[in-house]
Amino acid sequence: IANEMEMAKSSAFVIVQTLLELNYISTVKNNNKKYCLGIETYSLGMKYVNDMSLIEQCAIYIPPIAERYNKTAFVAVLNGTKVVYVYKYVAQDAKLASCALGTRKDAYATSLGKAIIAFLPEEERNALVDKIEFKPLTNFTITSKERFLEEIERTKERGYSLDVRELENITSCCGAPIFNYSGEVIAAVSLSDIYNEDLDDEKVAEDLKEVALQISKCLGYFPKP
Repeated sequence: IANEMEMAKSSAFVIVQTLLELNYISTVKNNNKKYCLGIETYSLGMKYVNDMSLIEQCAIYIPPIAERYNKTAFVAVLNGTKVVYVYKYVAQDAKLASCALGTRKDAYATSLGKAIIAFLPEEERNALVDKIEFKPLTNFTITSKERFLEEIERTKERGYSLDVRELENITSCCGAPIFNYSGEVIAAVSLSDIYNEDLDDEKVAEDLKEVALQISKCLGYFPKP
């Protein structure tokens, strides 16, 4: 960086440390000498997501299923122990009000967060779960590491996640993971609605899982047999 900018290493160090503290950049996994863009670059003209074909594919595949079930759809990425909403689609007859893009929520209480965490490499998943501060957001929120890990295992087995009044008392959501060309989970998609005990969330989740798979395939993902 110092060479490219033609500046002293001490000056480059100060700039890099400032950008790190503000989360505009982050260190590369397993190498703290290399850097990449951080989530806060999202606020700079949404460059963080506009450079990803992920959003383009979501805009193609998500609206039809959201309209079919009259729900609000979200796509989020993981940032620490939070999820950050990077795409949304509100069906014409959806009952649920939409939250703003860039909103952050506790990953452990959302279907989006569960869908991503469940498919992280085991070591990375365990390290992340150790950092979570479990607290009751509603009477239905999972508030222990042990119960959360059990839920994560169920999520991985069936390929989709559920949030039944865990984040908010009046809402229920289902989520599914999105993978990239190398098989890494990079995001999740969810369908959200006002809670209704008569609705079959698992049927909706199965359909959503197929949509997430189609998006993943467009990003170069090939599922293993």
